[in-house]
Amino acid sequence: MTAFVFIFVYYLGRPIFVNFGVSDRYRFFTALALGLILETAVFAITGTSGYKMIN
Repeated sequence: MTAFVFIFVYYLGRPIFVNFGVSDRYRFFTALALGLILETAVFAITGTSGYKMIN
């Protein structure tokens, strides 16, 4: 899930970051952080059932 969010933010969000003059390095770490935050939130809300590990 982190990789999925990372791809969307990093690649599809490029025009947004370019308009603000943000470097590729900052864009990379922003995409990574957003992916990790979203995955942590899903895990905190659903527990392991969100990943179909335990019913």
